[in-house]
Amino acid sequence: MAKVGLLICPFWFLAQLTFNLSLKYTTVTSNTIISSASSLFTFLVSVIFLGERFTWVKLFSVLLCMGGTITVSLGDKASGSSAVAPNPLLGDALALVSACFYAAYISLIRKKLPDEDDKKSGQASMAQFLGFVGLFNLLIFCPVALFLNLTKLEPFHRLSWKQFGLIISKGLFDNVLSDYLWAKAVLLTTATVATAGLTIQVPLAAIIDSLTGQAPHLLDYIGAVFVLVGFTGINVPSDACCSTRHADKKAENVTSDESQNFSITRDITITS
Repeated sequence: MAKVGLLICPFWFLAQLTFNLSLKYTTVTSNTIISSASSLFTFLVSVIFLGERFTWVKLFSVLLCMGGTITVSLGDKASGSSAVAPNPLLGDALALVSACFYAAYISLIRKKLPDEDDKKSGQASMAQFLGFVGLFNLLIFCPVALFLNLTKLEPFHRLSWKQFGLIISKGLFDNVLSDYLWAKAVLLTTATVATAGLTIQVPLAAIIDSLTGQAPHLLDYIGAVFVLVGFTGINVPSDACCSTRHADKKAENVTSDESQNFSITRDITITS
């Protein structure tokens, strides 16, 4: 488990680093749109390296989830003030690199950790795995943070107790708990389903905005529908379409055999 954590922790760190750096140089809208490509990258990596079955329904569903996220982002941009990006080309490139690192990160989890029902390899302790990832990130990158502080490139700032408490709460709920549940979902389902499942926050956000009296933009509702339809399509079993085609083909073969048997019987009757 420690070796897997050591292997995966650089991908996790680089995905987070490039994602946050992209926000410094490009707009939130561009960052969200480009980062949504992680669903497509994860699906392609899963098909090529993890043996996930390719179906056109699943590809179209992934694109629908991406389209829903993009639609909501465009709606937020239309209803809000336009932000100025200092270096949009660099920011967009960092967001794209972040999506690639994220796809590699989730694919490695699916590849290296055993399934929940794999009795030979044993069940994977997700808490232990994430603990090793955090430990190795601390040991490897803490000296880097100290160096940046000493050189005044990224100096540390004094925090109030309120700020410290908010940081701890955010880390526990937004990082530890959410990453734990998401990583468990990777093992229980597939990398594609778990990644696309993150886009469910789009319809949930629209519902919460409606309940709190903040009427969402029309594009928010359209994007929410895209995400729900896409996520439903991704969860359609790959064997469903194949089984339907196989059943149709089998029915055609049975009909053909019955026709041949009827023809043979008729010939025998005429001959007699």
